[in-house]
Amino acid sequence: MTKTSAPLSLYLKEATHTFHEDLDKSIMAHGLFASADKYKNFVQLQYLFHRDINDLYNHAQLVEIIPDLASRNRFAQVCQDMRDLDLPLPNEGPSINIQDASTAIGWLYVAEGSKLGANFLIKLIEKIGFTENFGGRHLAADLGGRGPSWNAFKSAIDRAGFDPVLATAGAQAGFMRVKNYMTTSIAN
Repeated sequence: MTKTSAPLSLYLKEATHTFHEDLDKSIMAHGLFASADKYKNFVQLQYLFHRDINDLYNHAQLVEIIPDLASRNRFAQVCQDMRDLDLPLPNEGPSINIQDASTAIGWLYVAEGSKLGANFLIKLIEKIGFTENFGGRHLAADLGGRGPSWNAFKSAIDRAGFDPVLATAGAQAGFMRVKNYMTTSIAN
C-alpha cells in the first residue's frame, strides 16, 4: 500500500483535478442544460454511469466503512428521471465488477463528489422546466444535506486506510467513463 501524508479525499481531489475540470468543461460545452432535449442527453449519461456503479453501493467492505453507503446510491432516482422524461431504459448492461475496495472507493468518489456540483445544476434545470421532484431527482441533496453528506463521506474514506494509488486509478477511470459516455453515446 502506498502511503501519503495528505488525507485521501485531498489526495484524490488533487490527483483528479484535471480529469474533473475536463469533464465539467465538456459537459458545459455540449450545452447539456440549454434545453429539455439536451438535458435528456445528460440524464441518459447519468443513467449509464450510475448503472455501472450500482453494485459498488453494496460492496461488503465499503458498507462496513460507510454504513449509509446503500442509501447514497442514486440509481433508482436516475431511473425515475428517465421515466419522467419518457426515455426508454437501455438494456441492462453489467455493472463494473471491482472487488478491490481502494479502486471501488475511487469510483464512488466521482459519484459522491458530483452531488456538490448538483446544487448548481438544479438551478440550471429549473430554467428549462425540471425540478428535484420531476426529471432531476438524482440531483437532489442527500437527506442530511450536501455539505454534511460530503463531509461524512470524506471523513470515512480519510480514516479507512485505502491505497491512494488504487483509489486514484478508480477515480480517474470513473471520470473517463463519464466522458466516454458523453462523447460516444450522447454527443452523437
